[in-house]
Amino acid sequence: MTTYLCQKCHQEIDPAELETLPGIRCIICGHRILLKKRPPIIKRLKTD
Repeated sequence: MTTYLCQKCHQEIDPAELETLPGIRCIICGHRILLKKRPPIIKRLKTD
């Protein structure tokens, strides 16, 4: 399950919490820009 981060207040938001509000907004501050939280794993690709 993907979690989201608010760009303004950096609060983590679950997708289940987003379904309760009409539209996509931060539950805490009401900011409309949410970022997907990325895993801490760095993928390295071998190039030739």
